[in-house]
Amino acid sequence: MEGPLVSIIIVSWNSASVLEACLRSINAALEHCHGEIIVVDNASRDGSLQVANRMRSEVTDLRVVAAGGNLGFARANNLALEQARGDYLLLLNPDTALGPRAIAELVACAQERTAAIVGARHYHMDGRPQPSVRGLPTVPALLLLLTKAHHVLPRLPVFTRYFAADFDYAITQPAPQVAGSCFLISRAAFQRLGPMDGRFHVWFEEVDWCRRAHDLGLSVWYCAQARINHHGGQSFGQIRSVRRQWIFNASLTRYLKKHHGMFAAACAIALFPLSLALAAISGVLRPFPRH
Repeated sequence: MEGPLVSIIIVSWNSASVLEACLRSINAALEHCHGEIIVVDNASRDGSLQVANRMRSEVTDLRVVAAGGNLGFARANNLALEQARGDYLLLLNPDTALGPRAIAELVACAQERTAAIVGARHYHMDGRPQPSVRGLPTVPALLLLLTKAHHVLPRLPVFTRYFAADFDYAITQPAPQVAGSCFLISRAAFQRLGPMDGRFHVWFEEVDWCRRAHDLGLSVWYCAQARINHHGGQSFGQIRSVRRQWIFNASLTRYLKKHHGMFAAACAIALFPLSLALAAISGVLRPFPRH
């Protein structure tokens, strides 16, 4: 039997309230594209695993994997990537709902543009557009993020470039990085890039993948025709702001060390006390639209 064209991978952590709707939207989208679904449950405590198993009777070619612990986003995805059979691999957040042709449009974009990675057009659940493209992070941008200066001075050029303020979401075009909430990678690119870097527990692992793709001369694209709805922050909204900030800081620092060296990472570490204090005061962390 011919293998699936696309493998859809969902990492779930306490996502029972949204997982069923996500799986139903995938099942409908797969009417236009042959695929399989793999759900990896990161030791949820809210019945997510039970929801996924129950949906196996309704959803075509659905496999459920119990991770046995909270492996984090990258390692849990890698667990599924080892089992995936598709020519294309779609990483999808459980708090998303796909448009009917979203998967087919992502694959078509990858095929027509010979793209290694393709991202989708995001909308909030109320229909408002949701940004899903950013520039590759620079050292100044990441260090300033730790001070939360983007809340006060959002129009600084360093932020407008990083947040891709002038990106036209109506046009399918190359992109520096696309959101991990809906992230298609071709098998050929995956074989060249290798798995996600499991040292990122969560945040920056898809940024790292995009950066590594660009470094190898592979292309990253945004597809305007592939539409999804995305709650945003569904899983990590369950974690207190200071803890969330600490996890974010750790991943940011690892990214800086990996791509910009020890000095940049040391500068980030020096800003940890300030960023944690600001998180405690404001209770605000605005992550890349993902979890």
